[in-house]
Amino acid sequence: MLILTRRPGERVVIGDDILVTVMGVSGHTVRLGIAAPGGVPIYREEIWLAVREENRAAAEAQADALPSAPATPAEQVEASAAQPTRTPADTAASDESPEAPEGPRSA
Repeated sequence: MLILTRRPGERVVIGDDILVTVMGVSGHTVRLGIAAPGGVPIYREEIWLAVREENRAAAEAQADALPSAPATPAEQVEASAAQPTRTPADTAASDESPEAPEGPRSA
């Protein structure tokens, strides 16, 4: 491990592409600015460790323990095509209740 002493405004160059600038120091806190190409991922260590653990857990998960994938648009179309379609007339006919038979009237 390389250990350096830098003051606010001073920089460290890593390779040809990465520039680390000490932005400020306040007590035990150091603010850093990092300039790097867009393809270079930069994480705080605690975030990187959490992502790594999540990836490890996902890789070890049993396939049947994972949630099923949502239906694709093509599967949704196939499922709706398999169901009979109802017309507004069908709906109106099924909503009507049968009339009660008229029985003898008492006078």
